Amino acid sequence: MDLSERSPAGTRRHPWETARVQAIQQIVARLGLSAPRVLDVGAGDGYLLGALHAALGFRRAIAQDIHLSASLARELAEQAPPGIEFVRELHDPEYRAELILLLDVLEHVEDPSALLSQLARQRLAADGRILITVPAFQPLYTEHDRALKHFRRYSRGQLIEQVRRAGLAVLDSGYLFASLLLPRAAAALRERLLPPSAANGAHGVGHWRRGARVTQLLHAALVLDNRLCLAAAARGFSVPGLTVWLTCKAS
Repeated sequence: MDLSERSPAGTRRHPWETARVQAIQQIVARLGLSAPRVLDVGAGDGYLLGALHAALGFRRAIAQDIHLSASLARELAEQAPPGIEFVRELHDPEYRAELILLLDVLEHVEDPSALLSQLARQRLAADGRILITVPAFQPLYTEHDRALKHFRRYSRGQLIEQVRRAGLAVLDSGYLFASLLLPRAAAALRERLLPPSAANGAHGVGHWRRGARVTQLLHAALVLDNRLCLAAAARGFSVPGLTVWLTCKAS
């Protein structure tokens, strides 16, 4: 979760967010890394990293986010599972991660290939891997993207181009959340047709207020959606979805 969308402690998580955790876990498991050191760049409140750490058992896990204050970093560390370190900046010049996570980060960056190149040189261990997710398809760019300070949305091909421009080799790629593509397209069209004040005022994932039953049902549907997307990608089929994902390594 982006820190700008962070909700009060105890609030129920959005089913998009919980389903995303399971999809990312499946993608990471495919990489075959054994107890890796992990650097989650733009980690937000650390929810996803904590869930991955609990499920996969990382050797060391660092959640780095430039928007963290010292007090917020302490607060999040107290709430997170043991073993998660929260930092605004990573000062250890020797730290190298076998897995770098860039989950919904590159859309915030004006020059993503430069960031990727820098991380590969300075933070990626030999034979390490980088996992990237970004929001998909520029025609779906809306006021929500502007509010979150997104520069752009990506197609799978455009993300591959950025990664290769950074001197990295693509291992695998695909989409997630295929079932959300048409609803988002309808929302984007509605926003273009209606005056800004009348367009839907949807909040981010931190403002989920539905009940437990609805949340469970949507979570289960989105988990199934992502499993089908990943199964299709494993067989060489690209099923469009609301999120693009990609794994890469140093070339």
